[in-house]
Amino acid sequence: MSTSSTASPLATAYELLRPRILQRLLELRATLDPALGRMDEHTARAQVGAVLDHLGNFIATGDMGQHRAFLHTFLAMRAAEAQSPAAVLAMLVAIGDTAAQVAQEEGAGTADGAELTLLLTRVTASTARAVNDLIAEELERRLATWNELRTKTQKGAPS
Repeated sequence: MSTSSTASPLATAYELLRPRILQRLLELRATLDPALGRMDEHTARAQVGAVLDHLGNFIATGDMGQHRAFLHTFLAMRAAEAQSPAAVLAMLVAIGDTAAQVAQEEGAGTADGAELTLLLTRVTASTARAVNDLIAEELERRLATWNELRTKTQKGAPS
């Protein structure tokens, strides 16, 4: 995301910190997510960068629908890489926590640093809630499908 003259001060502050956040995440990637640790740096940078780009967009727009859509796609992409929803959730929370930690360190003693840290903490909490909701919705769909198949099987079975 590029900053513009209409971007909020916090969105701009996030974008300025984004390279430091990305660097920290790449340094910690094996401890944040074992799957990230097994990736080459280019692939890990692309995945983490996509999450950070989207976080910046969410900070700038506050569009929860777009955020949920991204998270849904990200969950599906990681599922294709054999990553469980719980592992994806843990990784997203770790990314958010690390971003907040970098913001706190870089903005220590400033009102903007404290505000950005708080915002990143709230965004991380919103992300965790959204991922949990998406997981619950998927489980409900699967349960409904299973119940429907079970009912059809029971109706078709001889008594």
